Amino acid sequence: MAYKKKERQKKFADLTNVLAQSKDTDNSTYQVIKRIIERLDQNLAIINENVAGIGDNENLLKNVAPKNATYLTVDDETTNLPRSFQLLAGPGISFNDSVPNQRTITTLGGYYDAPLTDGDVDETNLIFASGECIIVQVPVLT
Repeated sequence: MAYKKKERQKKFADLTNVLAQSKDTDNSTYQVIKRIIERLDQNLAIINENVAGIGDNENLLKNVAPKNATYLTVDDETTNLPRSFQLLAGPGISFNDSVPNQRTITTLGGYYDAPLTDGDVDETNLIFASGECIIVQVPVLT
């Protein structure tokens, strides 16, 4: 693979030299283009300052992540994300994180089939869909 020179950030002030070659400085187009170049330079400086303020990757979550949001995390991230909760597998549950950006949750103790009900202990009603009772798989905790 050929060596590719790292690109540097373009400076809009260089365009001022090209614009200065035009001797018609009273022209409204000249004035508008000059203002655009000045504002682009100002915005570039602000962006560079803001990006530099983010800091290193270790503190990236602390500086960028919204503080009021709630996060489920694999590890304890309460230092960087005060409202985060570590997601732990309880008894009979396992996590499989082998596929990137995907978590598979499995039960270790198996399951049994049970009809879905409305949850009323005294007068239980079954839940139906398309004329058939819905059956759910209930995990067996070991």
